[in-house]
Amino acid sequence: MSMEHTKLNRQRSGQYRKSADREAFLDQFNSALQPFEQQEYADIPPSHPFLFVIGLPRSGTTLLSQLLVHCLDVGYINNLAARFWRAPVTGIRFADSVLETGRFQAFQSHYGATQELADIHEFGYFWREWLKKDSFKNIKNARAIEDQIDWGGLRKALANMQAQFNRPMVFKNIFGSYHIPKLNNVLEQTLWIYIERDPLDTAVSILEARRKYYDDPNNWWSYVPPQYEQIIDKDYWHQIAGQIHYLKKFYHQELEDMEDSGRGLSFSYDKLCSNPAGLLEAVTDRVRKLYGVEIPITQEPPARFEYSSYKDSTEEKQRFKQILERF
Repeated sequence: MSMEHTKLNRQRSGQYRKSADREAFLDQFNSALQPFEQQEYADIPPSHPFLFVIGLPRSGTTLLSQLLVHCLDVGYINNLAARFWRAPVTGIRFADSVLETGRFQAFQSHYGATQELADIHEFGYFWREWLKKDSFKNIKNARAIEDQIDWGGLRKALANMQAQFNRPMVFKNIFGSYHIPKLNNVLEQTLWIYIERDPLDTAVSILEARRKYYDDPNNWWSYVPPQYEQIIDKDYWHQIAGQIHYLKKFYHQELEDMEDSGRGLSFSYDKLCSNPAGLLEAVTDRVRKLYGVEIPITQEPPARFEYSSYKDSTEEKQRFKQILERF
């Protein structure tokens, strides 16, 4: 092992320790705040629509979420408020007292993570805890364990968060996508906005993420399809292809089930990049038709976004193409 590699491993080890210490502190901090938060909750129903962004990993969900929250008059959980996942209303209030409220033009992220404190956060700890998504097993059996979820408590928490903003809310809600019918019933006014990217670009991007985060493409990265157990023992090429195939199949079925109600809305990554204004218009029009709610545009979107494509990854794309065709 080289000296450089040894040094890098030591740096990573130090980073992991710091990360673990930080997570332990935040967990204790949230547990302490939780009783104070919940005793302040009003017994109210949600009064505005919820816009949920869903899609495969590396498909454009973060960029779509940023477009919605920075150009529409909506509420959302930013990177500061997200630290308060067991006390979200407290987090919203604290973030509002600390951060400037103005919108900004930067639409940047790094593998789904945004950098600015005022930018949108996935709020994964919140959704994972409420929806009991602490293991791959629970994701596989998501519908079977729905009776173990405190839907009334989740509804009250979301209603009080929404009341703090007094406007519709946007979430990038991957964990919630395993419970779309139930959340539609519990929250009443919902719209699921699905984005899909070229599967070969998605595959190469997931492969790069595995290499970046773990230095080993054999380690799983990001969320799993319900058929996770059918592909976990395969090589990483087949894992990634299966992840894409089964998640795409899952989302398409969910959208088909919502076709009559109009609660599902699909866009391509190409549409997002080439016509952001048109996408915003389609979203606000659908909310208006479904719920009679007007969501004003508060900031003009960029004319277009750069379309990210892995044009030089021809060998990887060809290999993924062959595997996906066999699926």
